[in-house]
Amino acid sequence: MTVRQALALPAIAAGDPVVLSGEAALDADLRWVHVSEVRDVGAVLAGDELVLTTGLGMASPEAAADFVAQLVMAGAAGLVIELSSAYPSVPEVALRRARAAGLPVVALNRPVRFVEITESVHRAIVAEQFEQVRFAGEVHRVFTDLGLARSSTESLVEAAADLAETSVVLEDLAHRVLSAAAHHEPVDRLLTDWTRRSRLTPSVRATGVGGPERWLTTPVGIHGGAWGRLVAPGAPDGARTRVVLERAAQALELARMAARDDIAIQLRVHGGFLLDLLDDRIGTEAGAAARLRALGVPDELEYVGLAARLRGESPSDLGAAQRRMGRLSEQVHEAMLEGGAFGVVGVLDGEHVGVLLAGGDGMLDRVARELRAREPEAVLAAGPVVDRLLAAAPSLRSARVVSDVAASLPPAPEVGCFRQADIRLPGLLMSLRQDARLQAFAEAELGALLEHEARNGGGLVDLLRQFLSVGGNKAELARVAHRNRTSLYPALRRLEDLVGHPLDDPTSRLSLGVALLAHDQGRTL
Repeated sequence: MTVRQALALPAIAAGDPVVLSGEAALDADLRWVHVSEVRDVGAVLAGDELVLTTGLGMASPEAAADFVAQLVMAGAAGLVIELSSAYPSVPEVALRRARAAGLPVVALNRPVRFVEITESVHRAIVAEQFEQVRFAGEVHRVFTDLGLARSSTESLVEAAADLAETSVVLEDLAHRVLSAAAHHEPVDRLLTDWTRRSRLTPSVRATGVGGPERWLTTPVGIHGGAWGRLVAPGAPDGARTRVVLERAAQALELARMAARDDIAIQLRVHGGFLLDLLDDRIGTEAGAAARLRALGVPDELEYVGLAARLRGESPSDLGAAQRRMGRLSEQVHEAMLEGGAFGVVGVLDGEHVGVLLAGGDGMLDRVARELRAREPEAVLAAGPVVDRLLAAAPSLRSARVVSDVAASLPPAPEVGCFRQADIRLPGLLMSLRQDARLQAFAEAELGALLEHEARNGGGLVDLLRQFLSVGGNKAELARVAHRNRTSLYPALRRLEDLVGHPLDDPTSRLSLGVALLAHDQGRTL
């Protein structure tokens, strides 16, 4: 109840009330009514009370001014004075103080019964509070039932609009509309120029009103991790609307957490299938097909193994590394759904998320781009397409190798899903990195140079890497290495002595380049 509403009640209206000051504050909330005739009125107030008096505590102008000052200090909602022959008018000094503070002062020109005023106001306030409690209980029941029924985001937003009797919009942090429920207006008008209008309304950490259109908003998310917000454009900032938006935000967050739990369980089950496939624990082709059908994947004529990983090193903290891979597996799952592909997704190890895709590889580039849109540091790689389920294990292993090489190469935005053809020689060497013959070749080509570098330093390995990158062009080498030729030529002669082959020979440079690439890959794994 507000002061204005209280003045309209029959118990007060019978006194012919006249507002003497504070007209602008008549719509302030009224918490309670207090009758007081003592001069020390401030000591018995808590704030937002409407004080009723006959003026006994305001006997002199000075006492009246002090009485008003105490009301202002205590945060009272207003003062109602019953005028009489004993107290015919409010002293001007008290009115000046009330007007300066914006405190409503109301004079009653006819006698009234204060007990009737307090009863009627308190009855109205208690009834309103009871109605708020009843409404809050109804809101809680509605959203609890919707949550237990695993209702969709759209259903939760529509319920919020129905309960608040206003349009409600759910948007993400980029101000993109995720769901909208229009109330008594076309949805196209509700969402007109939405992104621009929304950006003008600042995001807040609690329910509040802001922006040029005075939108009521509340964040969606817990522990400071908001992922969106609910907006009630044009809704009055009332207690009912706030209750609905805040309870709807909780329901949306709980629904999101439940969906994540479902996905996490599914990804763990799928990951177990992929690991069994890689470790040859599946058994027969028929058994593998039966397990895949039990996971909801129908039989297909073709399968392809995929591997996703992130560029950079995995965190040393085990918990952080596990969360990193769990998040990547969710992102791969979302990218698969968005890209229209179908299969099983699961974590293979501390670096890779595996995918067994049912069907051909026609959608892989789209899936890769969807994944990169969610995680720019992600790389998706594919093995060869196979026509048997058990043959997908080598395809998965190949995809894992290709993803490792792709992650070590400079980003290539023009490449969607990496394949063996995209990584070429680095991919071949990566697939052979455990072969003793490759290791022996690299040692034969670079062993003396690496030993010299280990003993003396000097940067000759880096100089060889730069020399090979410029194709043996000494002038270009001097530029990229920031060396003058006087110091460069002796270093090249020393390098040539250590590798035991002429650096000007193209075949020699090719062998050294392959050996150096194999050596660099071995250091990064």
